[in-house]
Amino acid sequence: MKTYARIVENTVAELFSTEGNISEMFHPDLLWVDITDVIPAPQIDWTANFGTLGWVYSSPESQVQDGTLKTLAKKWLAGFSGQS
Repeated sequence: MKTYARIVENTVAELFSTEGNISEMFHPDLLWVDITDVIPAPQIDWTANFGTLGWVYSSPESQVQDGTLKTLAKKWLAGFSGQS
């Protein structure tokens, strides 16, 4: 059985598992991506971006953490540059 993620505006909108041919089950305008072997498995509301390495998924938690780390780095750099 394969598991697919339906991608809408770079977000996982739906998950679907089937043994059938997904291209025959849904309208061709819907974007379904095979995530059967993706670890960790993307979940609904994860971001999905297609690039040179294929599909890359990230959880909302990792996006928040990344944003927090960037904020802390900016604060640290601002403090470091102000100590001259």
